Amino acid sequence: MDKKNKVAGSRKTDAPVEYPIVGKSKATEQLLKQIAKLSKSRRDVLIIGEAGVGKGAVAKNIFFKSLEDTPDQPFVTINLAVIDDRELESILFGVERGTEGSSNTSRRGMFEVGNGGTILIEEIEEASFRNQMKILSFMNERMTKRVGGLESQSVDIRLLITMKADPSELVEKRTLLDDLYSKLSDCETLQVPPLRQRPEDIPLLVKHFTSELCKELGIGELVIDINAIDVLVRQPWRENIRELKAVIDKSVLFSNDGRFMLPPELVDEKTEVVKMINNIVSGQEFVLDKSLDVIEKGIIERALERFGFNQSRAAQFLGMTEQTFRYKLKRLGIASARMRS
Repeated sequence: MDKKNKVAGSRKTDAPVEYPIVGKSKATEQLLKQIAKLSKSRRDVLIIGEAGVGKGAVAKNIFFKSLEDTPDQPFVTINLAVIDDRELESILFGVERGTEGSSNTSRRGMFEVGNGGTILIEEIEEASFRNQMKILSFMNERMTKRVGGLESQSVDIRLLITMKADPSELVEKRTLLDDLYSKLSDCETLQVPPLRQRPEDIPLLVKHFTSELCKELGIGELVIDINAIDVLVRQPWRENIRELKAVIDKSVLFSNDGRFMLPPELVDEKTEVVKMINNIVSGQEFVLDKSLDVIEKGIIERALERFGFNQSRAAQFLGMTEQTFRYKLKRLGIASARMRS
Protein backbone atom coordinates (compact mmCIF):
# COMPACT_ATOMS: atom_id res chain seq x y z
CA MET A 1 0.00 0.00 0.00
CA ASP A 2 1.38 3.38 -1.01
CA LYS A 3 2.19 5.79 1.75
CA LYS A 4 0.63 9.21 1.75
CA ASN A 5 2.92 12.11 1.03
CA LYS A 6 2.50 13.93 4.28
CA VAL A 7 5.01 16.12 6.08
CA ALA A 8 4.40 18.05 9.26
CA GLY A 9 5.98 21.35 8.37
CA SER A 10 8.47 23.64 9.96
CA ARG A 11 7.70 26.55 12.18
CA LYS A 12 9.40 29.18 14.22
CA THR A 13 8.01 29.42 17.69
CA ASP A 14 7.28 32.62 19.57
CA ALA A 15 6.42 30.80 22.79
CA PRO A 16 6.49 27.20 23.96
CA VAL A 17 3.48 25.11 22.99
CA GLU A 18 2.39 22.62 25.63
CA TYR A 19 2.18 18.91 24.93
CA PRO A 20 1.51 17.74 28.48
CA ILE A 21 2.79 14.37 29.59
CA VAL A 22 0.23 13.28 32.15
CA GLY A 23 0.83 10.71 34.87
CA LYS A 24 2.12 10.01 38.35
CA SER A 25 3.87 6.65 37.87
CA LYS A 26 7.57 6.28 38.59
CA ALA A 27 8.12 5.65 34.88
CA THR A 28 6.46 8.96 33.97
CA GLU A 29 8.34 10.85 36.67
CA GLN A 30 11.61 9.44 35.32
CA LEU A 31 10.57 10.35 31.78
CA LEU A 32 9.93 13.97 32.79
CA LYS A 33 13.34 14.17 34.48
CA GLN A 34 15.03 12.90 31.32
CA ILE A 35 13.13 15.40 29.18
CA ALA A 36 14.23 18.27 31.42
CA LYS A 37 17.84 17.11 31.21
CA LEU A 38 17.84 16.58 27.44
CA SER A 39 16.23 19.96 26.76
CA LYS A 40 19.47 21.57 28.00
CA SER A 41 21.60 19.70 25.46
CA ARG A 42 22.14 19.88 21.70
CA ARG A 43 22.92 16.19 21.38
CA ASP A 44 20.81 14.02 19.10
CA VAL A 45 18.18 11.94 20.90
CA LEU A 46 16.75 8.53 20.01
CA ILE A 47 13.24 7.96 21.41
CA ILE A 48 12.06 4.34 21.48
CA GLY A 49 8.53 3.16 22.17
CA GLU A 50 5.57 1.23 20.82
CA ALA A 51 3.05 2.79 18.43
CA GLY A 52 0.71 5.24 20.14
CA VAL A 53 2.84 5.57 23.27
CA GLY A 54 3.47 9.31 22.83
CA LYS A 55 6.96 9.49 21.34
CA GLY A 56 6.06 12.58 19.34
CA ALA A 57 4.80 14.36 22.46
CA VAL A 58 8.03 13.49 24.26
CA ALA A 59 10.09 14.92 21.39
CA LYS A 60 8.02 18.12 21.32
CA ASN A 61 8.48 18.52 25.07
CA ILE A 62 12.25 18.26 24.66
CA PHE A 63 12.19 20.91 21.94
CA PHE A 64 9.81 23.39 23.54
CA LYS A 65 11.57 23.22 26.89
CA SER A 66 14.83 24.00 25.10
CA LEU A 67 13.34 27.32 23.95
CA GLU A 68 13.81 28.64 27.47
CA ASP A 69 17.55 28.79 26.75
CA THR A 70 17.60 29.32 22.98
CA PRO A 71 14.37 30.92 21.72
CA ASP A 72 13.34 31.37 18.07
CA GLN A 73 14.63 28.01 16.87
CA PRO A 74 12.96 26.44 13.84
CA PHE A 75 11.28 23.10 14.47
CA VAL A 76 10.59 20.65 11.64
CA THR A 77 8.81 17.30 11.88
CA ILE A 78 8.63 14.50 9.35
CA ASN A 79 6.88 11.15 9.81
CA LEU A 80 8.45 8.51 7.58
CA ALA A 81 5.52 6.15 8.14
CA VAL A 82 3.26 8.38 6.03
CA ILE A 83 5.69 9.56 3.34
CA ASP A 84 6.35 8.00 -0.05
CA ASP A 85 9.92 6.77 0.29
CA ARG A 86 10.66 7.75 -3.32
CA GLU A 87 10.15 11.41 -2.42
CA LEU A 88 12.01 11.37 0.89
CA GLU A 89 15.41 12.47 -0.46
CA SER A 90 13.99 15.60 -2.12
CA ILE A 91 11.91 16.37 1.00
CA LEU A 92 14.95 16.17 3.27
CA PHE A 93 17.58 17.73 1.01
CA GLY A 94 15.55 19.88 -1.40
CA VAL A 95 15.65 20.05 -5.20
CA GLU A 96 17.63 22.35 -7.50
CA ARG A 97 15.80 24.14 -10.28
CA GLY A 98 15.97 22.31 -13.61
CA THR A 99 16.45 18.87 -12.09
CA GLU A 100 14.64 16.21 -14.09
CA GLY A 101 11.13 15.69 -12.72
CA SER A 102 11.16 18.93 -10.71
CA SER A 103 9.43 22.26 -11.34
CA ASN A 104 11.18 25.36 -12.66
CA THR A 105 11.86 26.59 -9.15
CA SER A 106 14.32 25.41 -6.54
CA ARG A 107 12.92 23.97 -3.34
CA ARG A 108 14.61 23.96 0.03
CA GLY A 109 14.76 20.71 1.91
CA MET A 110 13.99 20.22 5.57
CA PHE A 111 17.64 20.18 6.54
CA GLU A 112 17.94 23.70 5.12
CA VAL A 113 14.70 24.90 6.65
CA GLY A 114 15.65 23.52 10.07
CA ASN A 115 19.13 25.06 10.14
CA GLY A 116 19.84 26.36 13.64
CA GLY A 117 17.03 24.36 15.17
CA THR A 118 15.64 20.87 15.65
CA ILE A 119 14.28 18.24 13.27
CA LEU A 120 12.05 15.42 14.47
CA ILE A 121 12.29 12.31 12.26
CA GLU A 122 9.53 9.90 13.26
CA GLU A 123 9.71 6.14 12.65
CA ILE A 124 13.12 6.15 10.93
CA GLU A 125 12.92 2.39 10.34
CA GLU A 126 10.21 3.06 7.73
CA ALA A 127 12.79 4.54 5.32
CA SER A 128 14.43 2.32 2.70
CA PHE A 129 18.05 1.31 3.26
CA ARG A 130 19.03 3.75 0.51
CA ASN A 131 17.42 6.66 2.35
CA GLN A 132 18.66 5.43 5.72
CA MET A 133 22.17 5.62 4.26
CA LYS A 134 21.57 9.24 3.21
CA ILE A 135 20.29 10.13 6.68
CA LEU A 136 23.35 8.41 8.15
CA SER A 137 25.63 10.46 5.89
CA PHE A 138 23.91 13.63 7.05
CA MET A 139 24.30 12.63 10.71
CA ASN A 140 28.03 12.14 10.16
CA GLU A 141 28.75 15.29 8.14
CA ARG A 142 25.92 17.75 8.95
CA MET A 143 26.04 18.80 5.28
CA THR A 144 23.06 19.11 2.96
CA LYS A 145 23.00 19.28 -0.84
CA ARG A 146 19.89 19.62 -2.97
CA VAL A 147 19.04 16.89 -5.44
CA GLY A 148 20.58 18.01 -8.73
CA GLY A 149 22.63 20.68 -6.97
CA LEU A 150 26.40 21.16 -6.92
CA GLU A 151 27.00 23.04 -3.68
CA SER A 152 26.82 21.58 -0.18
CA GLN A 153 25.74 23.63 2.81
CA SER A 154 26.86 23.12 6.38
CA VAL A 155 23.96 23.20 8.85
CA ASP A 156 23.55 23.19 12.62
CA ILE A 157 20.72 20.82 13.42
CA ARG A 158 19.74 18.73 16.38
CA LEU A 159 17.95 15.49 15.47
CA LEU A 160 15.21 13.87 17.53
CA ILE A 161 14.60 10.40 16.08
CA THR A 162 11.84 7.96 17.00
CA MET A 163 11.41 4.25 16.34
CA LYS A 164 8.88 1.64 17.43
CA ALA A 165 11.27 -1.02 18.76
CA ASP A 166 14.78 -1.51 20.09
CA PRO A 167 17.32 -0.86 17.30
CA SER A 168 18.90 -4.32 17.70
CA GLU A 169 15.49 -5.94 17.05
CA LEU A 170 15.00 -3.82 13.93
CA VAL A 171 18.44 -4.82 12.63
CA GLU A 172 17.50 -8.49 13.08
CA LYS A 173 14.25 -7.88 11.20
CA ARG A 174 16.26 -6.16 8.44
CA THR A 175 14.34 -2.90 8.71
CA LEU A 176 17.28 -0.91 10.12
CA LEU A 177 20.69 -0.54 8.51
CA ASP A 178 23.61 -1.91 10.56
CA ASP A 179 25.68 1.26 10.07
CA LEU A 180 22.76 3.47 11.11
CA TYR A 181 22.27 1.28 14.18
CA SER A 182 25.91 1.94 15.12
CA LYS A 183 25.47 5.68 14.68
CA LEU A 184 22.26 5.76 16.71
CA SER A 185 24.13 4.17 19.61
CA ASP A 186 25.96 7.52 19.94
CA CYS A 187 22.66 9.34 20.59
CA GLU A 188 21.12 9.98 23.95
CA THR A 189 18.45 7.28 24.30
CA LEU A 190 15.05 7.67 25.90
CA GLN A 191 12.67 4.73 26.32
CA VAL A 192 8.94 5.50 26.56
CA PRO A 193 7.18 2.63 28.42
CA PRO A 194 3.87 1.23 27.14
CA LEU A 195 0.69 2.20 28.94
CA ARG A 196 0.13 -1.33 30.29
CA GLN A 197 3.30 -0.94 32.37
CA ARG A 198 2.06 2.22 34.07
CA PRO A 199 -1.66 1.68 34.84
CA GLU A 200 -1.55 4.26 37.63
CA ASP A 201 -1.29 6.94 34.91
CA ILE A 202 -4.61 5.94 33.34
CA PRO A 203 -7.01 7.73 35.77
CA LEU A 204 -5.15 11.02 35.26
CA LEU A 205 -5.08 10.52 31.48
CA VAL A 206 -8.82 9.81 31.47
CA LYS A 207 -9.57 13.00 33.40
CA HIS A 208 -7.17 15.05 31.26
CA PHE A 209 -8.53 13.90 27.87
CA THR A 210 -12.14 14.14 29.08
CA SER A 211 -11.62 17.70 30.30
CA GLU A 212 -9.89 18.71 27.05
CA LEU A 213 -12.68 17.33 24.87
CA CYS A 214 -15.40 18.86 27.02
CA LYS A 215 -13.75 22.27 26.58
CA GLU A 216 -13.46 21.69 22.84
CA LEU A 217 -17.15 20.73 22.57
CA GLY A 218 -18.26 23.54 24.86
CA ILE A 219 -19.92 21.25 27.39
CA GLY A 220 -19.61 21.11 31.17
CA GLU A 221 -17.26 18.82 33.04
CA LEU A 222 -18.48 15.21 33.25
CA VAL A 223 -18.72 13.10 36.40
CA ILE A 224 -16.44 10.09 35.89
CA ASP A 225 -17.60 7.03 37.81
CA ILE A 226 -14.91 5.09 39.70
CA ASN A 227 -16.21 1.90 38.06
CA ALA A 228 -15.57 3.36 34.61
CA ILE A 229 -12.00 4.16 35.66
CA ASP A 230 -11.60 0.58 36.93
CA VAL A 231 -12.74 -0.82 33.58
CA LEU A 232 -10.32 1.41 31.68
CA VAL A 233 -7.39 0.53 33.95
CA ARG A 234 -7.98 -3.19 33.27
CA GLN A 235 -7.83 -2.89 29.46
CA PRO A 236 -4.68 -4.11 27.63
CA TRP A 237 -4.32 -0.91 25.53
CA ARG A 238 -2.30 -2.51 22.74
CA GLU A 239 -2.19 0.82 20.92
CA ASN A 240 -1.36 2.67 24.12
CA ILE A 241 -2.37 6.30 24.72
CA ARG A 242 -3.68 6.72 21.18
CA GLU A 243 -6.21 3.92 21.74
CA LEU A 244 -7.13 5.20 25.21
CA LYS A 245 -7.83 8.67 23.84
CA ALA A 246 -10.05 7.26 21.09
CA VAL A 247 -12.11 5.38 23.69
CA ILE A 248 -12.37 8.48 25.88
CA ASP A 249 -13.52 10.56 22.91
CA LYS A 250 -16.24 8.00 22.25
CA SER A 251 -17.18 7.90 25.94
CA VAL A 252 -17.64 11.68 26.06
CA LEU A 253 -19.93 11.47 23.04
CA PHE A 254 -21.92 8.72 24.81
CA SER A 255 -22.21 10.90 27.93
CA ASN A 256 -25.65 11.54 29.31
CA ASP A 257 -26.96 13.86 32.05
CA GLY A 258 -23.46 15.06 32.85
CA ARG A 259 -22.09 11.54 33.43
CA PHE A 260 -19.15 9.93 31.63
CA MET A 261 -20.44 6.82 29.82
CA LEU A 262 -18.25 3.99 28.58
CA PRO A 263 -18.94 2.78 25.02
CA PRO A 264 -21.07 -0.40 24.95
CA GLU A 265 -18.20 -2.67 23.89
CA LEU A 266 -16.39 -2.01 27.19
CA VAL A 267 -19.40 -2.66 29.42
CA ASP A 268 -19.92 -6.28 30.51
CA GLU A 269 -22.21 -7.86 33.06
CA LYS A 270 -19.55 -8.00 35.79
CA THR A 271 -18.86 -4.29 35.40
CA GLU A 272 -22.56 -3.48 35.53
CA VAL A 273 -23.15 -5.59 38.66
CA VAL A 274 -20.34 -3.80 40.53
CA LYS A 275 -21.59 -0.42 39.32
CA MET A 276 -25.18 -1.20 40.30
CA ILE A 277 -24.21 -2.34 43.81
CA ASN A 278 -21.95 0.66 44.35
CA ASN A 279 -24.70 3.04 43.22
CA ILE A 280 -27.15 1.44 45.66
CA VAL A 281 -24.67 1.65 48.56
CA SER A 282 -23.79 5.29 47.81
CA GLY A 283 -27.38 6.31 47.15
CA GLN A 284 -26.75 7.38 43.55
CA GLU A 285 -29.60 7.11 41.07
CA PHE A 286 -29.42 4.63 38.21
CA VAL A 287 -31.78 2.95 35.72
CA LEU A 288 -32.40 -0.59 37.01
CA ASP A 289 -33.86 -1.94 33.75
CA LYS A 290 -30.85 -0.78 31.77
CA SER A 291 -28.40 -2.37 34.20
CA LEU A 292 -30.34 -5.63 34.23
CA ASP A 293 -30.38 -5.69 30.41
CA VAL A 294 -26.60 -5.35 30.31
CA ILE A 295 -26.20 -8.13 32.87
CA GLU A 296 -28.66 -10.45 31.13
CA LYS A 297 -27.09 -9.82 27.72
CA GLY A 298 -23.63 -10.69 29.03
CA ILE A 299 -24.89 -13.94 30.60
CA ILE A 300 -26.67 -15.04 27.41
CA GLU A 301 -23.66 -14.21 25.22
CA ARG A 302 -21.38 -16.26 27.46
CA ALA A 303 -23.81 -19.20 27.37
CA LEU A 304 -23.94 -19.05 23.58
CA GLU A 305 -20.15 -19.02 23.37
CA ARG A 306 -19.90 -21.97 25.77
CA PHE A 307 -22.20 -24.13 23.65
CA GLY A 308 -20.82 -23.14 20.25
CA PHE A 309 -23.79 -20.83 19.58
CA ASN A 310 -26.23 -23.74 19.79
CA GLN A 311 -29.39 -21.91 20.88
CA SER A 312 -31.20 -25.03 22.08
CA ARG A 313 -28.38 -26.09 24.43
CA ALA A 314 -27.80 -22.51 25.67
CA ALA A 315 -31.51 -22.05 26.40
CA GLN A 316 -31.65 -25.38 28.27
CA PHE A 317 -28.55 -24.44 30.29
CA LEU A 318 -30.19 -21.14 31.34
CA GLY A 319 -33.54 -22.82 32.14
CA MET A 320 -35.49 -21.09 29.35
CA THR A 321 -37.70 -22.32 26.58
CA GLU A 322 -36.28 -21.85 23.10
CA GLN A 323 -39.10 -19.40 22.33
CA THR A 324 -38.21 -17.23 25.34
CA PHE A 325 -34.52 -17.50 24.49
CA ARG A 326 -35.09 -16.29 20.89
CA TYR A 327 -37.23 -13.42 22.16
CA LYS A 328 -34.41 -12.30 24.46
CA LEU A 329 -31.86 -12.54 21.63
CA LYS A 330 -33.99 -10.21 19.55
CA ARG A 331 -34.84 -7.78 22.38
CA LEU A 332 -31.26 -7.47 23.59
CA GLY A 333 -29.75 -7.26 20.11
CA ILE A 334 -27.63 -10.41 20.45
CA ALA A 335 -26.25 -12.06 17.31
CA SER A 336 -27.32 -15.71 17.32
CA ALA A 337 -24.22 -16.84 15.44
CA ARG A 338 -20.60 -15.67 15.20
CA MET A 339 -18.00 -15.90 12.48
CA ARG A 340 -15.47 -18.49 13.52
CA SER A 341 -12.04 -19.01 11.90
